[in-house]
Amino acid sequence: MKVKRETYRDKNGKKKRLQHYTINFTDNRQIRRRLAAFSNKQASERAAEKIGDLLSAGGILSRDLQDWIESIPEKMRKKLTSFGLIDDQKMLAHLGKPLTEHLHEFCEGLAADKRKKSYIKQTKANIERILSSCRFKVWSDIDGNKVKTFLAKSRSPDGYGDATYNAYLRSFKMFCSWLVREDRVAGSDPMKNHPLIRQTEFRKRRRALTVDEAHRLLDATEAAVKRFNMTGHERTLVYRLALETGLRASEIKSLSVLSFDFEAEYKTVHVKPSDTKGKRPADLILMDETAEALKEFFSGKKPTDKAFAMPHTANTAAMLKADLKEAGIEYTDSSGRDCDFHSLRHTFITNLALAGVHPAVVQKLARHSSIELTMKYYTHVLHDSEVNAIAALENLQCTRRKDTQTYTTIDGHRLKKSDNDGKAAISA
Repeated sequence: MKVKRETYRDKNGKKKRLQHYTINFTDNRQIRRRLAAFSNKQASERAAEKIGDLLSAGGILSRDLQDWIESIPEKMRKKLTSFGLIDDQKMLAHLGKPLTEHLHEFCEGLAADKRKKSYIKQTKANIERILSSCRFKVWSDIDGNKVKTFLAKSRSPDGYGDATYNAYLRSFKMFCSWLVREDRVAGSDPMKNHPLIRQTEFRKRRRALTVDEAHRLLDATEAAVKRFNMTGHERTLVYRLALETGLRASEIKSLSVLSFDFEAEYKTVHVKPSDTKGKRPADLILMDETAEALKEFFSGKKPTDKAFAMPHTANTAAMLKADLKEAGIEYTDSSGRDCDFHSLRHTFITNLALAGVHPAVVQKLARHSSIELTMKYYTHVLHDSEVNAIAALENLQCTRRKDTQTYTTIDGHRLKKSDNDGKAAISA
């Protein structure tokens, strides 16, 4: 393999040198090739080394070779392609393709998998922000450490929290993994060794409503004026549904009249797998009184009509906040815990636990993947329960004091002493 600056004669017969260097080599089929390289000798020599690596690899691209091929001028890349030096035709079709084009096709794949439009839109926005902020144009630009450094700068008390940080990182990791899995790029995944951070705090602190507060909310909402294009009665039904089934705001918004079965022995509401958080279908049992109220409310609607005229998910907290104010309930309590729409789900799960329902059943009704999630984050021990628990402990200690033996110690002569009347044998 030779790198040299060749000469030529102009129209006047004068001998001149080419502005660029030329790489002369023999490929694996013993065909002599001539490639115009760069005007810089060192860059041309490096290109010659890479072509040697490409010949040794039999045309199979490593991450390093792909990075180099993507960095060279398109004219030079096309020339190497015409020589047949790249064996991976699938990868060849994507060489030099901008990451924005890959992203478009990635989102088309998500749509084909029947992922929700809102999910695709958010995932795309997350990836686009990273590509734009880190100035990643092609695959060879991606640097995992640069991504994490960029995301870390915005994670602060005044920025976003751990959950949002992980959402951005999860989206980008999924995109990079797809590129490698689909053989669109060569080499290993640059995000593989950058795991999500452990979420140590939950920025949103929620509380469950007491039974009294829940009744006050429903009564006040029923008598309230129309808000967010929903009557007081319609909002009351939505709140009852959330309090009695644990449905999320987005799940309720997805329901149609056809989702409800009022003819079965146990009235139920069905949520399609595409509309649930865990992507599993859900059939939830309705309370009889609520089922009758819903059946009457739907009497003038078609089966395919939306069950409720729910506002955008971002406005559900504002809607509930207004109704809480109507009921005289503070949105944020003295401990700094909020009561947004998701708090109705917290209330449902907490009330199941307080009613003595077995934890395994609570987990199933909550549709959680693990019982730890149910008990750790969703079961709120209300103030009355705390008071009753301390009272029960106090009664237990009083009982043990009465039953304590007075002869409890032994002296040096191995004889029991009887002067322990003032001592109480209560363990710490």
